[in-house]
Amino acid sequence: MAGSLAALREFFGRYTRVFKAAWSVRDKMDPPPRQGQELEFLPAHLELTDTPVSPASRWIMRAIMALFCVALLWACLGQLDIVAVATGKTVSSGRTKVVQPLEPGVVRRILVRDGQQVKQGDLLIELDSTASGADFARAGEALQAAKLAELRFRALHAAIDSGTDPVLPELTGIEPARLSAERQLALSQHASFRARRQTLDAIVAQREAELATTTELVTRLEESAQIVIARAADFRDLVEKKYVARHEYLALEQERIAAERDLATQRNRLVEIRSALAGAREERRSMIADTRQQLLDGLRQAEDQVRQLTPEVAKTGRRDNLMQLTAPVDGVVQQLAVHTVGGVVTEAQPLLAVVPEDETLEVEALVLNKDIGFVRAGQTATVKVESFPYTRYGYLTGTVENVSLDAMQHEELGLVFQARVKLDRAWLDIDGARVRLTPGMGISVEVKTGERTVIDYLLSPLRTYVSESVRER
Repeated sequence: MAGSLAALREFFGRYTRVFKAAWSVRDKMDPPPRQGQELEFLPAHLELTDTPVSPASRWIMRAIMALFCVALLWACLGQLDIVAVATGKTVSSGRTKVVQPLEPGVVRRILVRDGQQVKQGDLLIELDSTASGADFARAGEALQAAKLAELRFRALHAAIDSGTDPVLPELTGIEPARLSAERQLALSQHASFRARRQTLDAIVAQREAELATTTELVTRLEESAQIVIARAADFRDLVEKKYVARHEYLALEQERIAAERDLATQRNRLVEIRSALAGAREERRSMIADTRQQLLDGLRQAEDQVRQLTPEVAKTGRRDNLMQLTAPVDGVVQQLAVHTVGGVVTEAQPLLAVVPEDETLEVEALVLNKDIGFVRAGQTATVKVESFPYTRYGYLTGTVENVSLDAMQHEELGLVFQARVKLDRAWLDIDGARVRLTPGMGISVEVKTGERTVIDYLLSPLRTYVSESVRER
């Protein structure tokens, strides 16, 4: 083993000495340098091998390497903005107000045109209100009649309790002629009631008088009968003792029987009169109770009608008023869709739009579902207007004001979230003139969601590929 190691040492030592000797004389082994004209007379292959390499290629290579190093350093340290791109349009902060009819109708008048300035409450379009006006008038008449009936029944009920004439108070919104007619009707009904009551009072008074007379007569007959009965008893004793003739006793007995019969008859008459008096009094009480019940039923029915007709009048009045379409806000008329007087409009048909005046202009953008996880309120945004190329006229800046919490379905973009961006300014400098944006302009919004390095951006597809690859079955 020791001999093998010594042989290897000797072998490597010999070649090391040879290499050092050759390296020490390397400059002497090169041919002498030749002039440029000498190289031109050498054979082609010697000319190529002996001609020194141009230094330009070395400097180019050094420059490329330096540029690569700088680019790599910038890629590692430089930051790029991460943006979420959304499309949308400019809108007024107060939203464009669409004017629509409540129900189908016929156009009677058109009072505005596109681009016209209007104030809140100005009449824009008037529809034919014949049917709605008739319904409103009919409901109003029914409500007035119900209110008058309520007043009349209430006044009659109070008059029956107090024994005075009915008094109907003044009622706002009721024509004086109708109120006067209702008062006359109340007086007439009360007079009829008093006449019936007076008739029944007279019957009761008559029965009471008959009762008093018959009672007095029964009292007299009872007194007379007692005397006749006593005389008859005395005569019977005398007849038995033969002091008087029998025919005298029989005459007195006949008188006694007649007196008792008359007394019984008058007593029966007294019972009949008392029964008739009770019936008359009950009839009078029943008439008064029935009249009061009728008045209470009528009052309850009138109150029910008033409660039912009050919202009906409000509804028909509102419907009649809505046949006159007015401006909801101050603004400018746009998108006038009807131009023919006498034309028919349908329910909820957009007839025109009023763009609010002096309202702040905002951007309504649709954020894609893939970006919504990074978009937050308060983030800065760059707004590019499609009508004015941003490369020439610049762009606007703004801030994300809010983002919807739920998605909505878009025909082309699929599920999207609505976001509102508040602009820092609502105008662009177009060829030296300040041009204000108007609602409805198409825009593109770039919301800054974060930052990342260039190398991260370049390696992101590679990382995605690596993370999603080499895992298939």
